[in-house]
Amino acid sequence: MFYPVDDLKDDVILLQLDHTCDAQPERRWLPAYYFNICLLDGTKVGYCDLRIGHNDKTYIGGNIGYGIDEAWRGHHYAARACALLFRQAKKHRMAYVIITCDPDNHASARTCELAGGQYVETAPIPEDNEMFAEGKRQVMIWRFWLGGFVLEGEHIRLRQAKENDWKSMLKNVWSDEAVYRWMLYQPTLTEEDARERCSRSMAYQKDHPAWFVALKDTDEAIGLCAIKENGKGHFEESGICIGTDYQGRGYGKEIVSLLLSFAFDQLGAEDFCYSYFQDNEKSKKLAASFGFQYKQTYDMTRPWDGAVKRIDSCILTRKQYEERHSIMDGEAACR
Repeated sequence: MFYPVDDLKDDVILLQLDHTCDAQPERRWLPAYYFNICLLDGTKVGYCDLRIGHNDKTYIGGNIGYGIDEAWRGHHYAARACALLFRQAKKHRMAYVIITCDPDNHASARTCELAGGQYVETAPIPEDNEMFAEGKRQVMIWRFWLGGFVLEGEHIRLRQAKENDWKSMLKNVWSDEAVYRWMLYQPTLTEEDARERCSRSMAYQKDHPAWFVALKDTDEAIGLCAIKENGKGHFEESGICIGTDYQGRGYGKEIVSLLLSFAFDQLGAEDFCYSYFQDNEKSKKLAASFGFQYKQTYDMTRPWDGAVKRIDSCILTRKQYEERHSIMDGEAACR
């Protein structure tokens, strides 16, 4: 299904749809949009395209391609076009897109930086890829988090921050010193600080896999969580917390389950790391319930009070994740 494209313009350029192309499974090609990049007066300055979904081809070739005619280069039109294509990708509920470029194409790499990309790796091009036949051997791979996507569990949803969330986050999380006993960051105690922190969260979550934790029945924000990527296929949680009044209800387990499913099933993770203060028995039990295996212990100094905290890091591999789900599926079938 292709969506309307009438909104793909900013105050400098617009994307004019040239044609769409259905998927071609036999060639591992995904559905795609093809656009002309035009100035607002209709002058064509380049082209771009967007492939919907992810597979081995888009990891190497990218979800987005673009080119700017030589006479119009140097105005960041490609970066602007990418931002508009991100808007279209969100309509298809894509959590991220991949853009790749030749390692020697410094202008394209700069475009990826300007558009907010995260460099993942420089990867070899497989011999069965069309790009290999063209003489190309390597590509730089950039991932762009789109934000705005929601993960839903049985009782909670992980969603983007909203302007008025500062009230519930201040009440339930940010002023709860019992929560921050297990965190590296300082509690927020004033309304002014909470408003500012909520605004920063809204900005950050537009381009990163980070969420507020909200109750499904009331949409009240009761916590937060995030993940980050450390190289191709290696992910870790980078902060999970729930207000004290909402602990002991299984919400922590729902959060970890949603993050693991997102990382392994949607992002193709090879492994996922989970860390916690060594004396946090609840987090230790939570990690064990998912089959995480101990990896290492390290020390960190908490910046706001100078406390040195021992942190245990543990890891779950794709194989372990899939074996666990296979067992759970088998148990469900027996019931």
